[in-house]
Amino acid sequence: MPPLPRQHKRSTWYFEVPLLVAGYFAFGLIRAAVDRGEPAATSNALHVQRLEQILHIAIEQPLNHAMLAHPVAIHLTGYFYRLSVLAVPAVLIWLYIARRTHYNHLRTVLVVTMVLDLPLVWLYPEAPPRFAQPGIVDYMATYDILFGAQSRIPRPGVNLLAAMPSMHVAWTTWCGYAVWSTLRDRAPRAARSAWLYPLLTAFVVLVTGHHYVLDILAGMALVAIAIGLTRWATRHAHRSRARDDRQ
Repeated sequence: MPPLPRQHKRSTWYFEVPLLVAGYFAFGLIRAAVDRGEPAATSNALHVQRLEQILHIAIEQPLNHAMLAHPVAIHLTGYFYRLSVLAVPAVLIWLYIARRTHYNHLRTVLVVTMVLDLPLVWLYPEAPPRFAQPGIVDYMATYDILFGAQSRIPRPGVNLLAAMPSMHVAWTTWCGYAVWSTLRDRAPRAARSAWLYPLLTAFVVLVTGHHYVLDILAGMALVAIAIGLTRWATRHAHRSRARDDRQ
């Protein structure tokens, strides 16, 4: 895959930070606003369960039950689930400080990923396994991991019925892509190891009953589409600028 043209225009942090923070909160509010209710979300979850059974990938309940004998592992997965999203601002800060030539492209990929998620949440609301699949133990609520007991209570600004696609997996896949794409030439081994992060996240959201396998695949696909769209838009902008310069 040929490298993208370098982007020399640098954004200023005191514009970037408020815009990104406001964008994140707007993302959450829009997600909450498109909540179409429990009946539709549960119905879609049942469709996903049946499709996974047909595809022989319905592994959520076996993984969830296998963890019951390991309370320490339960707490570790719970803490990981709660804290994993902190990697996104950490990676953004690292890119801004240490990899400025990559920052604009990767920040745009993240924003496009989140924008693409919004119509999907409205078109296909889905209850997570911990709500819709009998027998799944909701570890976060049962063990009250980092205020997990509150995670089943509807509250303003939160959509509990938006499991498709998995944004936890999408965000950590973006983190993996960001680290891999910036380090693959200088430190290929470290770059490859970055992909372990979204894989571990996928395991965690499965065992904790937050997502189905298909939610995970959809989250990864969302990032892949965002990467493709961003690369296309960047190349198109550079070609247009080059034509204007020749005229």
